[in-house]
Amino acid sequence: LALPLLAAALAGRRTFTRIGAGEPHQPAERLDIIGVAVLSVLAGSVITLLQARAVGLSAAVTFAVAVAGALAVLGLWWRVRHAPEGFVPRRVIAARGFLPAGLIGGTIFAGYYGVLFLAPSLIEHATGGGPLEAGALLVPAAACSVLAGRLVSAATDRFAGWQVTAGLAALTTVGVLVVAVFHGPLPVVVGAALTVCGFAGAQAVLVGLAPQLVAHPDRDTTQGLLNFMIFLGGGIGPAAVAGLSGVVSVPVTLAMLAALPLAGLVLSVTRHPGDGRRPEPDEARASQL
Repeated sequence: LALPLLAAALAGRRTFTRIGAGEPHQPAERLDIIGVAVLSVLAGSVITLLQARAVGLSAAVTFAVAVAGALAVLGLWWRVRHAPEGFVPRRVIAARGFLPAGLIGGTIFAGYYGVLFLAPSLIEHATGGGPLEAGALLVPAAACSVLAGRLVSAATDRFAGWQVTAGLAALTTVGVLVVAVFHGPLPVVVGAALTVCGFAGAQAVLVGLAPQLVAHPDRDTTQGLLNFMIFLGGGIGPAAVAGLSGVVSVPVTLAMLAALPLAGLVLSVTRHPGDGRRPEPDEARASQL
């Protein structure tokens, strides 16, 4: 679906240039179509390869997707080096805390969407009911997002950003393991509720760290790239679960999935993204040089 949008963006390049002007006296820059393309191909190839076996892709198609992904990695590296002001600005991805923040969010979303992918079928199997019953049982888990949003909002006023993300990653890890270890509809609902809490707060907290990671002119770009990394993790979670189906049992699949938000917890504790230090304008100009 993204590829036709690239053609539309190319056709409306002048419009995007005017929109991208930002500040009144800031010169407009042309939309970096190449940067958009390599990033889109990279994301699509990663998710496709993870579930190539589950969806029955032939060896030839799988190889072609792998080659496309490898070329996208090289293309992204080349583009960042030769177009540092492009769609993926070098100063943004090189900012202290940016990559850890994106990876933490991606791992939390991977845990949530991985559980969400399996939860309905697990409930149906445990109760013998259909999709309607499974959806009804998962309503309380979904409702937890409202409570989690309020709690996370209060927590961000009392704790540093990395401490909040560490707690959200821990909740997600525990939620995935609850679904993996215990059987029956109730553990699935409880585990899903815990992952919902992680999901509900992670995006808001991590995207909200942008002002602490980069200077003011780069905040919108940073938030967009953080969202990209976070939702790419959300796609990787169910793709990995689908790819492991039939290879290992469901508990083992979920245990392996839990390793992702656990890695996010470790990153939060060790890297402290968004420690409250905001880059000054002079620092931002120096980083561009």
